Amino acid sequence: MPKNTFRNLLPEKQERIIAVALAEFAANGYRNASLNNVVKRSGIAKGSLYQYFDNKEALFLHIFERFTEVVKQATMAAVASVAKPDFFAQLEAILLAGIRFINEHPDYFQIYLRVLFEQDVPHREELVARIRLFPLEYLGPLYAAGQRRGSIRADVAPTTAVFIVDATLERFLQAYARPYLDSGLGLADSDAGQLAESVATVIKVLRDGLTPRP
Repeated sequence: MPKNTFRNLLPEKQERIIAVALAEFAANGYRNASLNNVVKRSGIAKGSLYQYFDNKEALFLHIFERFTEVVKQATMAAVASVAKPDFFAQLEAILLAGIRFINEHPDYFQIYLRVLFEQDVPHREELVARIRLFPLEYLGPLYAAGQRRGSIRADVAPTTAVFIVDATLERFLQAYARPYLDSGLGLADSDAGQLAESVATVIKVLRDGLTPRP
């Protein structure tokens, strides 16, 4: 966590330091990120940075914590934007919000990918476990509510369904953000209309698989 000296800074200065550090970690990964670059580009003394954070690890973990909070807020706002309690409409809103998040916060998404795929990230297993737990904590109750309404299959446990849903949405967003993970879908080159069609197709497949049969 940041020290009180960082929390006492003006918000503008906090955001400048975080923005520079975020760009540095996103571009170079944890191991190769340079605190000297952070100091130089944010216009502070190196000694000051250590008054704000104990070390590079503390700075990185703080940035990742901010990432998780932004994602949670975007997810909850997406669900709240759906007028009626329809689990699949909520999923569609979440997936579209994920696309907007990647467009608006590319460095945060790059940090996320580095945590997933790079072994030298500190506390990596713990961070990945926290990422994977959030869909179950948030989507699980929404899915269970759909089961109680009778709009979702009762024979598929929420943990299983959320695993399938999370894997599908996660893979879609990775393919959109990184063309080398696309497997031929061409999501990165799609316009807004084509992307919306692709999202609708994915949600339809999930709906068809998880809707009760007569």
